[in-house]
Amino acid sequence: MKTEKNAFQIMIAKLLYVTGDSCPHCSNDMYAWRQKNRDGSDRCGPTCMACGYKMLKKKEAVATKKLSEESTRGKVVNFLRFGSLLSDKAILDCRISNFKIVDEETKRAQARANLVVTRVLLGEPIQAIFLGNPGVGKSHLAMGVCWDVIEKSNYNKQSLYVNYPKLLDSLKFAFNDEQARRSITGELMSEIQKADMLVVDDIGAELGVFTEKTISSQYNNDTLTRIADARQNKPTIYTTNLNVNQLTQTYGRRIVSRMANNSNGFGFTFKTTKDKRIHGIEE
Repeated sequence: MKTEKNAFQIMIAKLLYVTGDSCPHCSNDMYAWRQKNRDGSDRCGPTCMACGYKMLKKKEAVATKKLSEESTRGKVVNFLRFGSLLSDKAILDCRISNFKIVDEETKRAQARANLVVTRVLLGEPIQAIFLGNPGVGKSHLAMGVCWDVIEKSNYNKQSLYVNYPKLLDSLKFAFNDEQARRSITGELMSEIQKADMLVVDDIGAELGVFTEKTISSQYNNDTLTRIADARQNKPTIYTTNLNVNQLTQTYGRRIVSRMANNSNGFGFTFKTTKDKRIHGIEE
């Protein structure tokens, strides 16, 4: 018996070596094959000769988890990148962190965007309207909120960004085909409703130059109502160049009230900030 044991140990010593690791189950030595694969990789993971625990299973579990996380991350990022309706793809590069602070007002605007992100991550149904003249940074901050919600939730929340004039243009392509229009509208509304964080950007731009007589069409109102209804008690940011009175005149108090639901303390109005794009040219 002793001779057989010695022979077995000699064979083990020729084929295997002690890795220096301890088995996580029984604390005995872990062994690995001396001979490698042709590509130089290990033939298999370290093995405990006492209890049979295989380190390879642990590595495979870690690898599987990593692949799953990468897959989830890719789906969430692509949902924003390719599911959104954008007037300019460059806006995808906008973050709250790279928002340009030029005065006290823009500093407060950035802080407000960060507050929205924090509350969304806490599960609160934050809704907000960012108002102000063109070029002050409303869309920039709104897109920044989308990215922060995605990244700070560890890719467990989906964001979607919809340029409102672009949405109306997309729907008009199928305006004369009732079946196609219903299909497109249904799919868009499904995505809009599904998003954990939604931005509806540039409301009012579809109207052209605003005057005291400007009133949106019934179709426009119906579309905006459907969005507002779909987003009740769901995190949403609306951006517009109009002020509150102009919004109410154009779309009606009922629609504006729905847009402003759960918005107390989270909206923001740019009053003094100048168009950063023109300001940059002038400098």
